[in-house]
Amino acid sequence: MLNVGYVARCIAEMSPKVLERFGLRSVEVGALAALHDLGKISPGFQRKCEVWLEENGLVKVARNGCWDTGMEPDHGKTSHSAVQDFLMGRGIARNIAMYLAAVLGAHHGRIKFHPNPRGIRPPIIRQIADSNSGIDWDNERLKCAERLWVDFNAQTSLLSPKHEVSALWWLAGLTSVADWIGSDERFFPADKRPVNLPANALQALNAIGFGQTEFVENLSFHDLFHDEAKPDVRWIPNEMQEATLAAVRRPGIYVIEAPMGMGKTEAALWAAYRMLVSGKATGIYFALPTQATSNRMHVRMNAFVRRISRTYSASRLIHGNSWLMDQKVTLLPVGTTLGSSVEDARAGQDWFSSAKRSLLAPFGVGTVDQALLGVAAAKHFFVRHFALAGKVVIIDEVHSYDVYTGRLIDTLMEALEGLGCTIIVLSATLTGKRRRQIIACSGDMADDPEQPYPLLTGQAEGETLKPVASTPPDPRVIKVDFLSEAKATEEAIRLGQNGGAVIWICNTVEAAQRQYERLTQIVRKEFPVGLLHARFPFWRREELETEWMGRFGKDGATRCGSILVSTQIVEQSVDLDADLLITELAPTDMLLQRLGRLWRHNRPNRPVDSPRICIVDEEADLEELRVMEPNTIVTALGKKAKVYAPFILLRSLEVWKDLPQEVTIPLQIRKLIESTYEDRENEPDSWLKLRSEWFGTDSAKKMFALRNTNIWQLALEDQEGMQTRTNEMPTVPMVLCRSMSKQEASFIDGTSENLGEDKFRLSLAQAIHRNLVRIPEYCFDHVELHLPFADYLHGPQCAGIVSENGGVKTNGLQKGVSLHYSDVLGLVIDEI
Repeated sequence: MLNVGYVARCIAEMSPKVLERFGLRSVEVGALAALHDLGKISPGFQRKCEVWLEENGLVKVARNGCWDTGMEPDHGKTSHSAVQDFLMGRGIARNIAMYLAAVLGAHHGRIKFHPNPRGIRPPIIRQIADSNSGIDWDNERLKCAERLWVDFNAQTSLLSPKHEVSALWWLAGLTSVADWIGSDERFFPADKRPVNLPANALQALNAIGFGQTEFVENLSFHDLFHDEAKPDVRWIPNEMQEATLAAVRRPGIYVIEAPMGMGKTEAALWAAYRMLVSGKATGIYFALPTQATSNRMHVRMNAFVRRISRTYSASRLIHGNSWLMDQKVTLLPVGTTLGSSVEDARAGQDWFSSAKRSLLAPFGVGTVDQALLGVAAAKHFFVRHFALAGKVVIIDEVHSYDVYTGRLIDTLMEALEGLGCTIIVLSATLTGKRRRQIIACSGDMADDPEQPYPLLTGQAEGETLKPVASTPPDPRVIKVDFLSEAKATEEAIRLGQNGGAVIWICNTVEAAQRQYERLTQIVRKEFPVGLLHARFPFWRREELETEWMGRFGKDGATRCGSILVSTQIVEQSVDLDADLLITELAPTDMLLQRLGRLWRHNRPNRPVDSPRICIVDEEADLEELRVMEPNTIVTALGKKAKVYAPFILLRSLEVWKDLPQEVTIPLQIRKLIESTYEDRENEPDSWLKLRSEWFGTDSAKKMFALRNTNIWQLALEDQEGMQTRTNEMPTVPMVLCRSMSKQEASFIDGTSENLGEDKFRLSLAQAIHRNLVRIPEYCFDHVELHLPFADYLHGPQCAGIVSENGGVKTNGLQKGVSLHYSDVLGLVIDEI
């Protein structure tokens, strides 16, 4: 308990601004954290020790199972009860004592009791009768607590934290982290007590890299972002970036709205650097919508961190599959078994390896889900509160989330504000309604549909900042055409033959695979045609992304006449530059994001005179769609109506059809978005019915988000995507293998792994996840688990054996469903 308490005190002292914000002292924080295991002084816990049983003459009782059936075996519950008794006995206000006891008793990740704000009595924990042990357990716990309190020289009169809710969850997270470190026998051997506990705690923190970060001061915009390969090019901030730096000077929430490619990322990082060097922030977490965008941003963030930090050379990549990319993790801690998690295995090599612990590192890039697990009622949610406290949290592409995840993001931002964070929200296509949900804009601007763009809004410490408009970049006129699929195919091939780079974005994997096959049958091998989607296994998708991001990227070393067919994974937060963009119909904000991949860089000698977007036209024209019944409309829109709300697709089609065959970016961005989502009268009855369905679905998602952020419920699984996204099409993980026996699996990436051992092996875990694809659940009549993989994957999973001709054999498929795999197409689902 002392070990943990002194670790907690040392960590708290590393964040003086956070302590000041909460009105706490490090000695009280250390004393409270030390109390976390007070419940181990109980027969429910002590009976686990054979020596204690023998010393107290209880071996026979234990052997015969003659324990009091009311005895509490969970020491966390006993800690909760005992800490509440102790604190109230020392005169701490009952409501504060109850909540402090709750967060300390939850140090293993789950809250034991909901504190009753109307009650005064602590939870009643029954213990073994005195006749069995002769020990006064209540008195022993009280004496121990008193000794700890004196050891830390703590004052109960100072335990009235400001920002009470935030302070409590910060303390809960700190206690869990200190418990992990203070229980590590590498630093705190069980057989001896260190001579100097504070010094030993500090030594342990330094050993695992938990020390404070030293920053390089007085760096200019050029110093932070210049291209080392082009030393003669001077990087000068634009007006929007300078306005951001001027506005972001204290913790709060700031929203940057600016067109694609205008440098929102640099603006946010420049402001973050200012907050770091001024001591108003402790680190940065950059949150993105997908793992793919996180991987790309991680490269940029590493370059930034190397320039600003004297003590850290890299940022952490934090998402569900980041561990697959860590080539340094090859060994396992001694004694790891099949029952251990992948995170435990990784933590044996690097204390910050697991997703929860990675957030504790000063710099991180990952999915927004990792931060959202701090407000979803997931196990150890409060560790993420503690990890993010005082940091700059940059949330990119905030417009891209549905209502469920968006509501979680709103809850997250509220929690981060309480933790003294600086939240910077980035978007190119935010609606006014969504902005007002994030920032309470002042004056008439809140209801002005013709708001300036780019725009910076914000609020800090309850004060709404005056919105700041910036000069937009030079307008670009982009041609807009609606073409049939056949005509669009001809246009793409003709441009590819002339040396042009074409991106074709589809809304579903099936559509992307079909279009790729159509193109390759015509092009054959005349020029490169690529395919990107989410139904490739990890290893293959990584290869394809590297190839095509290089070809279509800024430098474009391998740029040539080519066509990349992709799903939405390329529509935002990736630096791709196309000469021509072809896309299926999508909501306006998504179409505008896709436009961000068109003529992104100044590039001489393009094979076309001007940028152009071709939208694949619907078979039914707009007038026909106005008079159809709702079900007929959904059928006419095809599978894209399962991806996006049919009503929003109709509105988007109407808005873009109304354009005079061109759009001016960024001048028309605001108008296009507001026109798509505005309330209107005199719409067709069928459209109004679809609007009601859309509204009802969103309302249900809001209620679902409200339920899942109730942290007093039974803790949910701490897993990315499970609690943070709505999954309207559940999937089943399938591990693709060439062959398999009881002893060995040969995977489609060419690796083989032994299956016969009963020890957890990281190499097998990596092989499983690198060769995994996700199949829609509706394809299965039932799922037959493959037991050798069960300890490496969450929930239902199966194995698929890929034959030489590409057929995939697995049990439990629905009648009429067959699967095929190739490195070219990925996993193909055929339905009769």
